[in-house]
Amino acid sequence: MFVHTQMMKSSVQYITKSRWRLFRGPLSACLKITDPCRMPPSIKAASTLAVRMQPEGAPPMRSLPQATPGAVEPVVQIPYQELRDLTPSAVEKLHKAFVGERAYGAVAITGIPNYAELKHDAFRAGVDLALLDDEGRKRSAAVNNTYPGWSGTPGSETHPLQNSFLFNVKEELGGQMDPFFGKNIFPSEDYRKTWVKFVDVMYANALQVLRGCDKVLDTEIQQWQAQRSLERLGDDGPALAGRFICYDSGFTREDKLLELRDGVSPLNSNASSIAELPQSSHVHEEPSEMSVKTVGHAGDGLASMRTHATPVKTAGHAGDGLASMRTHATPVKTAGHAGDGLASMRTHATPVKTAGHAGDGLASMRTHATPVKTAGHAGDGLASMRTHATPVKTAGHAGDGLASMRTHATPVKTAGHAGNGLASMRTHATPVKTAGHAGDGLASMRTHATPVKTAGHAGDGLASMRTHATPVKTAGHAGDGLASMRTHATPVKTAGHAGDGMATMQTPSAPVKTSSSGYNPLELSSSLAGSLSSQGSDDAVPVSQPETDYWLPWHVDSNFVTILHKEMYASESTGEFISEPPGSGLMFMNEVGETTMLDCSDPNTMLLQMGAFAQIYTGGKLKACRHAVLNPVKPGVARFNYCNFWYVPWDTLCTAPEGMEATAVNQGWNAMMDESYLNITMKQSFTAFRQFMVSPEARVQFSDSQRFKELSAILPIVRKQGDAGAPTMPNIQVDLLTDVRCPFSFISQMNLQNAIQNLGLQDNVVVRYHPVFLNPNVPKEGESLDDYLWREFGYTKEYAHSEDYPLRRYGREAGVEMNPHRRVVNTFDAFCLIEAAQEEGVQHELVQTLSRWYFEEAKDISDVAVLRAAALHVGLDAERALQRSSELQGTVQERYEEFSAMLGEVPHFLLREQASGNGLELGGLRSVEAWEQVLQQVMERGQFMGMTIDGPHGQKVRVDRANPFTPVSHALPAQHGWTPTAWSYQEEDFSRMDERPDDLMYSEPRLAEHLDLSSLQTLTETYEAIFQACPDGFSVLDLCSSWNSHYPNMDRASKVAVHGLNAVELEMNEVATERHIQDLNLDQKLPWADNSFDVATLALSIQYLTKPREVFAELQRVLKPGGMAVVAFSHRSFIEKAVRLWASEPDDGEGHAHVVCRYFQHGPENGWEKIKTMDVSPRHGDPVWIVTAVKPM
Repeated sequence: MFVHTQMMKSSVQYITKSRWRLFRGPLSACLKITDPCRMPPSIKAASTLAVRMQPEGAPPMRSLPQATPGAVEPVVQIPYQELRDLTPSAVEKLHKAFVGERAYGAVAITGIPNYAELKHDAFRAGVDLALLDDEGRKRSAAVNNTYPGWSGTPGSETHPLQNSFLFNVKEELGGQMDPFFGKNIFPSEDYRKTWVKFVDVMYANALQVLRGCDKVLDTEIQQWQAQRSLERLGDDGPALAGRFICYDSGFTREDKLLELRDGVSPLNSNASSIAELPQSSHVHEEPSEMSVKTVGHAGDGLASMRTHATPVKTAGHAGDGLASMRTHATPVKTAGHAGDGLASMRTHATPVKTAGHAGDGLASMRTHATPVKTAGHAGDGLASMRTHATPVKTAGHAGDGLASMRTHATPVKTAGHAGNGLASMRTHATPVKTAGHAGDGLASMRTHATPVKTAGHAGDGLASMRTHATPVKTAGHAGDGLASMRTHATPVKTAGHAGDGMATMQTPSAPVKTSSSGYNPLELSSSLAGSLSSQGSDDAVPVSQPETDYWLPWHVDSNFVTILHKEMYASESTGEFISEPPGSGLMFMNEVGETTMLDCSDPNTMLLQMGAFAQIYTGGKLKACRHAVLNPVKPGVARFNYCNFWYVPWDTLCTAPEGMEATAVNQGWNAMMDESYLNITMKQSFTAFRQFMVSPEARVQFSDSQRFKELSAILPIVRKQGDAGAPTMPNIQVDLLTDVRCPFSFISQMNLQNAIQNLGLQDNVVVRYHPVFLNPNVPKEGESLDDYLWREFGYTKEYAHSEDYPLRRYGREAGVEMNPHRRVVNTFDAFCLIEAAQEEGVQHELVQTLSRWYFEEAKDISDVAVLRAAALHVGLDAERALQRSSELQGTVQERYEEFSAMLGEVPHFLLREQASGNGLELGGLRSVEAWEQVLQQVMERGQFMGMTIDGPHGQKVRVDRANPFTPVSHALPAQHGWTPTAWSYQEEDFSRMDERPDDLMYSEPRLAEHLDLSSLQTLTETYEAIFQACPDGFSVLDLCSSWNSHYPNMDRASKVAVHGLNAVELEMNEVATERHIQDLNLDQKLPWADNSFDVATLALSIQYLTKPREVFAELQRVLKPGGMAVVAFSHRSFIEKAVRLWASEPDDGEGHAHVVCRYFQHGPENGWEKIKTMDVSPRHGDPVWIVTAVKPM
């Protein structure tokens, strides 16, 4: 169902104000994330199955929520006959159902003739389609789950019961297809008729409810129906999204909102537990009861998605219409959108960004979260400040002797330790439930199948190597009287958890002194250690499968109205219907927090819920329905429901009646909506929903973290220049953020190189290196590694030099003999030289040289003589390289500060397929086999990009940068062959704000670019792909051109004609062989003969044409048979010169793509074929959208 979830920020119960918004408005699922530190989140792998870890002897999981005890009002029920006649009693009941603080915002219509039979038949058809009719699903395949049809991938669904079937009820009942919503497509005519019979009854009764509500509002709002009408609004709407939704038993979520109602503060409930945690812990310490609480579970006030252990895919798969499971602290742009009927998962208010993550079996080394001189410096007597990679510059105030607790702007003052008077830093918006470290007594959130990417946590078997700005101990050190700040990067002392396949490798035989450092650098993943040792298995924490609570957590549908009924249940294996499980179904909540279930045994009952749009539209007089769906069912039982999500006319603004704005939006702890719904159109909000649902974030294979996006923006892809034609293997760029003295990094690099060799990718992978120092404040003289290991971790020299020392074993496996006599050194100068080597193209060779010299030969790579020798070794002019490295010190410092604010540990890898920009970001030490899997995943992600379109003269053109999953790319396929029979625009649609002659505006040359460079490069690459399909000596026309056509090298072309309004600009166009000045808005007749050109382009000017049909007819005339037209547009315009049709369209992408398609379809009639819409937008930059068409042969 449509959802607007809210974040609970602290023990004070209020709805956070959004500083970052994904969607806004009545049809979008508006998930608000407040981020006081502006710290981007780490989006967790969407395909994981999140479970709560429960140690033996812990209290049982809590039971399902119950309706509010005592005398609460039930959901209002109105007999069908009363509603049909709209008796005074029916109107009074509608008033009770929707008006006042105790109204639930829902009404049940009982006794509808034949309703149960019609529902049964429709549901039977839907279940049979999902489970039995493979061919039917293929015939009715939707282009995406926001368009009509079966939303899975026919024949290869992750699970048929995690998908849905969507159609526009209005198209079937009124016969009018809405191009924006998409054309209906059914598996069979019988299937269509079965559903139409059912929805006809639903629609008629829903309209009658709206008529009755208009009567109610006549008594509440003066002149209501003279100004507004719910019935008219609903009846005039272009789309009524009827979605039959299939949920397997694994699709469940959890929600703690009722704990707020009952006065249980999630933060306060655990505050004392946090305060009592020890400042240090032992390696084999078992987690406390509190440690078993995972993200979004008891005590944090957040909703979380959990799943059964059944092997079903429940994580929001591409095309299934389901919300992705987001585990940690993600501003999750998923669930709860208009068409999918799903609720959003609430997440942390504090995005957590760390690396070396749970479940991935990786080792990583902690670095400073602050640039060099901010936290815990020698001489200030302060312990290091641990934050979530924010440059926190408040490390203890002079005179107080305390570490400041100021990170995420959450003053959680609950962790003072008895006897020391010091505040331990607990700074999550929730009580440190994120990444379970042994020192906190907290357990990591465990997932089943996919690395969860928290920070070197319990369960991945690896410790993160934390380092201070000064060599001080890491947990409130003896003698300094200070407590270290502990947030997310707390000591990892727990073992791997049974059930996730990960065991922490401990070294109980190692001579370890008692220490408060809180970190064991030898905790390594079972993926690496399994073949070497089985140590640590005794410490594994058992995983208890939790009982789940909700199919959908508490939310308000943000659309106009939702029509639904009680669910039906069936066996997942056979599809046979079963009775409703006890305790399941819809639960309703009113404004005062009372809750109730629908108590109605009549199978002929339909429900109607008001959405947020209806509440705002009535100034808050009618209440939107707060509701949730309970799920107590066992594995093997599937839930099915059919809902109609009602859209009002696309251009309708979501506004309250004048003077009622203050009461239009909910307030308080259970608001579930806010002011972001106001003042946008229905189409704008639906567009935002659709854009997300087809976005990479909504697809498992594109479940990129926010950090992936940010790193990708900072580290642009340097495209590898190869031979002409498509490469036989995809090219991959690896950006490694690390310290050259990090042992985990070097071993992982060696394993990566071996994996590259094994896959035959030696010529297809380039690695670049970027500085993130373990400790930028290491003194110039360095320090003995033996002294460092003893002081920080309690390891004796004998143990660290022994053959059993794990790092030495893992090094040997990777082909590296780790020298125990090396020193801890400052690597700043080394990285300056590495940066200089990058400019000469030998960075990788230099890093390998320095690494081997350091780890195998124990050379001091901070010494200038060693650096000079290394430069010579890789073929550099040593003196020149050293001089250049000194000039780059400022650059290296800036890069370090930039990266250290984002990362808390090293190594961290960013891998991207070069053509698409898709890839992965991950941290830590991986085996060769693991790297092979990672590289294959990156290559697979590259395969999800690119489109093949019809090119000139019957040729096919492969456009590697095209994204086939966006709304623009779906725009035409979603029509399923439908085209309008007549030109639908009027003369006024082509009026403009500025009707002065165009030559006045263009009288002076405008030597500017209208898109950013990355977008223009994408346009050029698209042109290049098209021109390569042309024969030698081809001819091109660039219509509405200027000083730059953005063409590639045109040596193969015999003619490049450029056409525009300014002679100076055209004269400067370097690819032009002929030029022509013409105002197409005054004269559409082109000066060239019929059949003159192979290709014609029109870039970034389509929005200014006042006679587009005539221009397109001329374009068709001058093209050769089989010639190709290419129209490119973006989101920028000189708005005063854009035609009204273009300027008033709120959807710059898909909406404008439909407009251009109409120009082709009617300019001239039947003059074009093979029309394609295509999105070639770069990942970072302005959008670039293209519509192509071919002149018939």
